Amino acid sequence: MERYTRNVLVVEPNPIERERLAAALEGEGFQAFLCSGPTQPDYTCLGARAGTCPLASQDAVVVLDMSLDSDAVMSGTPAEDLLGLYLESGHPVVALDGGHTGDETGRLIRLRRHSETDALLAAVWRLASRNG
Repeated sequence: MERYTRNVLVVEPNPIERERLAAALEGEGFQAFLCSGPTQPDYTCLGARAGTCPLASQDAVVVLDMSLDSDAVMSGTPAEDLLGLYLESGHPVVALDGGHTGDETGRLIRLRRHSETDALLAAVWRLASRNG
C-alpha cells in the first residue's frame, strides 16, 4: 500500500459540519484533529501568534473553511492569513470557500463549502498521497 499522510487538521467553525467532516475522514482511515478556528474574545489564532499551529503535526493535511468567525466579525486572524500560515509551513491544504475549485499549486485544492463528501475525500487523498 502506498504511504500517505494519515493526519488531517479540520478547521471549521460550525460544530455540526466539523463533526461531519471528521467522521468522513476517520471512516477513510485518517486521524482527524478538530479546531473551530479563531474564536472570542479577540478572534486571534494561537498559530498566528506563535507562527506555527500546535494542532497541525508536521505531516498533516489541513482542511480549512475560509468562512471563519474572525472573518465574520472582521477582527483577529482572517482565514487568508491562516491559509498562508499553513502553506508556508509546508502543509497541503484543502480550502473550502465560495466557488473556486481545482488544484492551484500542487499543495492547495479549493472546493466549495459544504462540498459532497466524495469530493472532499478525493481532495484529501490526493494531497495525503503526495506526502508519502
